[in-house]
Amino acid sequence: MARFVKRNWMWLTVLATVAVAGPLLARGNGDAPRQRDLNTLTEVMDMVQQETPEPPTSRQLTHATIQGMLHTLDPHSNYFDETEFRLLREDQKGSFYGIGAIIQQHEQGIAVISPMRGGPAERLGVRSGDIIKEIDGVSTDGMSSNAAMQKLRGEKGTVVEIAIQRMGTPGLLHFSIPRAEVPTNSVQFSFMLTPTTGLISIKDFGDTTSDEFERAVAGLKKQGMKQLILDLRNNGGGVLDAAIGICRQLLGPNQLIVTQKGRDGREESQTRTTKGAAFDPYPLVILINRGTASASEIVTGAVQDHDRGLVVGQTSWGKGLVQSVMTINRSRGLALTTARYYTPSGRCIQRDYSHGLDDYFNPDDSQDGKPHGPAYKTDLGRVVYGGGGITPDILLIPPKPTDYLLNLRFRYSAFFRFAVEEKARYGVKPGEQADDAILDRFKAWLLEQKLPYTDKDWEANRAAMKEQLSIEMQNVTYGVEAGFKLQCGQDPVVQKALEVMPQAEELLQKKLQAPPAPAPASPALAMNVETYN
Repeated sequence: MARFVKRNWMWLTVLATVAVAGPLLARGNGDAPRQRDLNTLTEVMDMVQQETPEPPTSRQLTHATIQGMLHTLDPHSNYFDETEFRLLREDQKGSFYGIGAIIQQHEQGIAVISPMRGGPAERLGVRSGDIIKEIDGVSTDGMSSNAAMQKLRGEKGTVVEIAIQRMGTPGLLHFSIPRAEVPTNSVQFSFMLTPTTGLISIKDFGDTTSDEFERAVAGLKKQGMKQLILDLRNNGGGVLDAAIGICRQLLGPNQLIVTQKGRDGREESQTRTTKGAAFDPYPLVILINRGTASASEIVTGAVQDHDRGLVVGQTSWGKGLVQSVMTINRSRGLALTTARYYTPSGRCIQRDYSHGLDDYFNPDDSQDGKPHGPAYKTDLGRVVYGGGGITPDILLIPPKPTDYLLNLRFRYSAFFRFAVEEKARYGVKPGEQADDAILDRFKAWLLEQKLPYTDKDWEANRAAMKEQLSIEMQNVTYGVEAGFKLQCGQDPVVQKALEVMPQAEELLQKKLQAPPAPAPASPALAMNVETYN
């Protein structure tokens, strides 16, 4: 059965079954109270269109009405218009047709962060640092990354015309790029961190994620991997089947992965690994943060509850609702919450949203790491908690960047822009890190560009700026994986994972020596559902 997902951080969604819905407002016309409500709704919509100074279109009113109705239910039920639904299908499929480039909105326009290896853009000569000034003759001034992405995507084989501004080249460079299939790989990075430790970073969950993970593990083993760090930070979820596929590779035979329970506790279903599944016993540490949600929490919760590995980082988002996507008129979609999911120990980790969407989407992190709900026990008797996300075994909250650093990075794209110039003028060696000489050139460049600078800000952020410059120099020269590799060497969460790997090994040995733990009877009944909805 096909399963869809929306990967926007505001959704953090596990999407399950797909159905087809007919015209929503036509249902229940025989019910007099409902018909009166529908008549009232129509009358109000007519008044809005007739009386407001700038009347919205019927489509805008319909979209807003549906969204308002759905948001009275929960934070994750939502409506897709034609464009959103098309992008959702592309994401779920694991590929799309486009030019093959990672882009980002910058102060000067839409910047090419990195052309994808072997993609149409790279083959025709598009480079990191190029600024896309026009797409099919339309200026990108003020255009968002999302709007640019939609213009660059299209039907297979169709041509998109782009005009590029490149440092050191007068005028604009014009490219005619035939759109081709571009994979949207879920496994973002996979490499050896030490001679025996592999690292795999999964950015989301799609139809191909389980196969990608299996290939990544096999590839790392050929390079000598004996232990694994699985990075699920900022992974907002995805296709439920993908999370199940990952768990089946990590857990032993006949182990519970997740329980789903529908309205009022009805229609309970459990998903397990197969009885004959082979167990691959390598030590495992999973990295999570507040951006870890939904499908990635299913994987983390199952690993933690079965004592398969240790969890390091911050408390995860806390998304325990499952959405089914129903197709409307073949071109639009409705994501409707139809169930809650529970980890193997019986935890429902859905965070409270009864205080409104603002509180839900902007959580107070001051209580991070503290229990948010009732206590449960893992297979080996370790205490874990439900009701507010996955609490890590080892809590580690990285320091937050200063406002000055954030402005330089995101508002002015200063590190990226300087790295492009540094590469062009001096070249960048593999693994090269910014030294004092590069930092001095960056300081002069900031002043030349009239970007914010004070001696106090400079000294307070000196080390962080060196790190960010080093990462961007590797990104623009050798690709984003090279930058991420360098970042891992200074990332306190990754370094903590390496430090506690012996503890993960010890936990694994205890698991291997322990008798199989009995599955809890009816996990979803182990707590009061209404308290944590």
